[in-house]
Amino acid sequence: MKKIFNLFALCAMTVAMFSCNKEVNVLPETENEVSSTVATKSGLTVEKPLKIVTYVETNDANPLNAGDYFMSDETTPFVDIVELFAANIHKETVNGVVRPTLYLNDKLTPVLEDGGYLTYVKPLQDLGIKVVLTVLGDWQNIGVASMNSTQQQQFAAILADAVNRYGLDGIGFDDEYYGTISTVSNSFGNIILYLRNLIGDDKLITVFDYGHTGSSQINSTAAAEIDYAYTDFSYWNTYSYISGMNSTPARWAPCSYNLSYSFNSTYQSYYAQQAVNNDYGVIMFFNLRENSVRDPLDDFQAISDGAFGGDEIVCVDGDQLRDAGSVSGGYTITYDDIQ
Repeated sequence: MKKIFNLFALCAMTVAMFSCNKEVNVLPETENEVSSTVATKSGLTVEKPLKIVTYVETNDANPLNAGDYFMSDETTPFVDIVELFAANIHKETVNGVVRPTLYLNDKLTPVLEDGGYLTYVKPLQDLGIKVVLTVLGDWQNIGVASMNSTQQQQFAAILADAVNRYGLDGIGFDDEYYGTISTVSNSFGNIILYLRNLIGDDKLITVFDYGHTGSSQINSTAAAEIDYAYTDFSYWNTYSYISGMNSTPARWAPCSYNLSYSFNSTYQSYYAQQAVNNDYGVIMFFNLRENSVRDPLDDFQAISDGAFGGDEIVCVDGDQLRDAGSVSGGYTITYDDIQ
């Protein structure tokens, strides 16, 4: 995941989209009514017409903070899916043959290994939140777009093992930081297909739409197995490079925000409303951390104002420090480990 906005691009986008006028009337005056199915301040369990995804950087944040934000009923979590960011794609050479491996760094390892699941994953799942493990490159000159047929099957098997081993709800892909590679046609899509076959339909497969996500890598057959895909950071982007995603808005996040930055709440609310009105299925946030460092409540409330009928978002803590410690050297899952 790109952790830093290109400031020039950000300024250009801001000027182009918003100019200096922050009046509500600069927004388009179409589709400005929220669907009747959204939440109201009724005190009853809230019906949410779309899902909220939040990435948590496990190097320096506690995933449990994602479970501290609720709708006004104080029962329904605001966040529906947590992406643990991130495990890395590494490789090993066995008898002269290169095979992919999955590496959990020193900070992610204690979140999942040696009882970490019971401390950092299960409490979120007990609230009804799905917990997904994001995987991305690590400058090892291997990535989801560069694997041959054998490597594709091996890596999918490793990912499926991680889902089962750690009691997770699925795998998220972010095709970045892979180093120097030669792409292999349909590599990414084949990994998705192999993985879906191994984990079944009840687990999630998600994709951050960045990197090698075009049709030469993810064809329409593979794309159909993706549960949710997220736009690169944007107030509003309805276009996806993934085959068929543009015609299936229920699987697409047109709004995504890096919580390291500040946003115009008026625009967040407006576009959240448009997401509901146009039947989009998800909105994504990246880099949730303790609220004493960067409080996300205003951003969450802005989304609720637009998508959930203004239902008040309640925070019960949100300032849980990262306490998982570290494991020197991390932990690597190899293909031999899962045989």
